[in-house]
Amino acid sequence: MSIKEIWWLFNYSVIRLVIVPLARRFLRLTAIVEGEIPNIRPVFLAPVHRTSIDTYTLSYLSREFICYVSTDSFGHSRIANYLQRLATIAMGSVIWQKQGIAKTRQRALALANDVEDRLDRRVIVAAFTQGEYQPDSVDAVEDSLVGLLRRYEVRHLKQRGHELRIPVVPVGIEYDLDGMGLVLSGFAKFLATYVPYFPHWTVPAMGTRITLRFGEPQYFDGRDASAVTDSVMRESARLSRIPYNAGEYASKLPGEVAISAD
Repeated sequence: MSIKEIWWLFNYSVIRLVIVPLARRFLRLTAIVEGEIPNIRPVFLAPVHRTSIDTYTLSYLSREFICYVSTDSFGHSRIANYLQRLATIAMGSVIWQKQGIAKTRQRALALANDVEDRLDRRVIVAAFTQGEYQPDSVDAVEDSLVGLLRRYEVRHLKQRGHELRIPVVPVGIEYDLDGMGLVLSGFAKFLATYVPYFPHWTVPAMGTRITLRFGEPQYFDGRDASAVTDSVMRESARLSRIPYNAGEYASKLPGEVAISAD
């Protein structure tokens, strides 16, 4: 393990083992896990994106070190964005530099190189293919990030002469408050409304029960990125007990990660 990875793991552990348990106790959240992450590396997790605590829920309950793919546009105030960016980088996450790099292709190449670096390190990579929060259903998904896996597999075969199959694991997250489904915290809404620079986080209401479910891993097996993304996220929605409304195939984000596998 490199010094960089040790630094990532240290910061990640502080968040997972100190901050998250305190927040969980304050919010009186209960949680269970069904299924497990395959003991194969590299592996790619495709969770639903319903609230601001999805990443921490997955990290805390899985007890694994996970590198996320994140955007540099968090949608908060400038101060909150800066602090969240620092924390994200410190935990080893990949930053999709929408504002940090002006040219689309350079931005896409930087993202691809960073994702491949995590895959080379054989760490768990996770990405929200929905992009923005979709609390009650999966309404849209993008295949660009899954497409990077196919690019990696093709390059691995060309460079090393043997096939690599990366499992893509559907991940469902169900939030439920006494049978009412996902109910967001009124206290968090109050803070976001009346406290200057407080991040606009979507947080489950106190007393929510969280169920994290890992589905069966899927592979490309001749399918393209759109078909795999559609199939995996359809299963992630089912595991989350929410509707899947994204259509037959995932939509591609034009120009963002349309990179050749060569």
